[in-house]
This record gives sequence, structure tokens and C-alpha cells, in this order.
Amino acid sequence: MARGLNKVMIIGFVEREPELRQTNAGQLVASFCVSTNRRWTTNAGEMREANEWFNLVAWDQLAQAAGELVQKDQRIYAEGHLQTRSWDDTNGQRHVRTEVVACKLIPMGSRDASIDSNWDGTSEETPLCLNRVIVIGNLGRDPEMRYTPDGQAVTSFSLAATRTRGTADGDRRDATEWFNIVCWGSLAEICNQYLSKGRRVYVEGELRTRGWQQPDGRKHYRTELVANEMIMLGPRPRFRHDENVPAYHTDELAV
Repeated sequence: MARGLNKVMIIGFVEREPELRQTNAGQLVASFCVSTNRRWTTNAGEMREANEWFNLVAWDQLAQAAGELVQKDQRIYAEGHLQTRSWDDTNGQRHVRTEVVACKLIPMGSRDASIDSNWDGTSEETPLCLNRVIVIGNLGRDPEMRYTPDGQAVTSFSLAATRTRGTADGDRRDATEWFNIVCWGSLAEICNQYLSKGRRVYVEGELRTRGWQQPDGRKHYRTELVANEMIMLGPRPRFRHDENVPAYHTDELAV
């Protein structure tokens, strides 16, 4: 089994054409934005719609190809892994940016043609948009559960996924990314009851970014993995509340 897994799969629309630059070491980098759309029905039966934006980065030959082939308003499939980097600006304010580092890019036609052929977004084989993240890692803290005003259970915890990557000089190094995991409903209750710090799990879901403004006017953003599936991996930890709990659990997303 993989030591750690950090995999992202996106189908969306290019909102900004790739910008090419070279690093000090001479590596070519392309960066651009992709948006995905999701639709869902609330518990009250209301239809809702929302967009998620992704910052994509491609390196070397893939960056060159992106600069030549990727265009604004193009539908595209992107596959890669998540990375988060942070920096301080000249005013000392901390910035955090989550990016998808692409290892595969497949153009899929124009926005208008894609919407016309998948207008209801119900195709199972090739959905109009896709936002899927798969992570294998270890909990960095015990889960914390709360209830929304309408009584829905929400559990959050951090997850560390470590993968080994190759460097430009041929070495292999470990890279660890931290994920903010959010679970809803019965999955939230399962995670709160049976998971603990250090437990190894498989989590699958979608990325969502939420923002808020502090009283001083500064805006903050937080990217979370909203889980719809969780599998407990490895040996069962000691002192579990219920030895009969299944290792696998899935749940519908609650909003």
C-alpha cells in the first residue's frame, strides 16, 4: 500500500490563460486558473449552484505544452497533487496559496460546446465538471465535532500525506502536505467516534474554499477537503469504543 497519497482530478474551464516564467534555475513554469461548477439539492429541496476556483501549476515540458495548447474558456482535464505554500508580503502579512501541481493536462473542447452537450451535468462517464481529491495519510490531531444550528453534525480534523518526489538533481525527497478535512452527517459522527491522532486513513471528497473578513478588514481564505468517503487503514488502534465498527464508511454530502 502507498506510504501516502495526494491525488487531485479536475474537469473544469480555463479562466485565465497560462503565464510562463523561468525560475532562477532555468526551469519553465506555467500557471493558470480553472473553475469547476457543482449543483446540489438542499435538505429543504432547494436547488443550489456554486463554483470552485483552482490555481494550477505545470513544470518543464508540461508547462511548455500548456503555454502552446491551453486557452481561455477551454474545458480541460487536469490531474496532479496539491501543494500549499506561504509567504509574507512587504507589510508583514502572511499569505497562503493552495495549488494543483499538474502531471497531466488534456484539453476537452470549448466551453460553449461542452455546456451544450452536457447541459444538465448528469453524465456519469464524463461529467461536465469534476472536483475529486484522494488522500491517504495520518491524522495530525483528534477530530472535533460540533452541530450546526439546524442539527447537522460536522467533524473536522487535519491529515498529513507524505509522498516521495524526485528533485531536479536526481535525489529523492519526502514532501508532506496537510489537509483540513471536514465531514458531515453520519460520516462526521463515525469519524469523531473512531478516529484519533495518528490514525492512518483513506479519504475521498472534493475541495472547497471559504473566505471571511476580520474586523480589521483583512480577508482570509481556507481550503478544505469535504469528505464523502473514509476508510480506516492499518491495525486497529487500542481502546476503541466499538470493536465491530466497519473500516469503510461513505456518506452523501450534506450542505
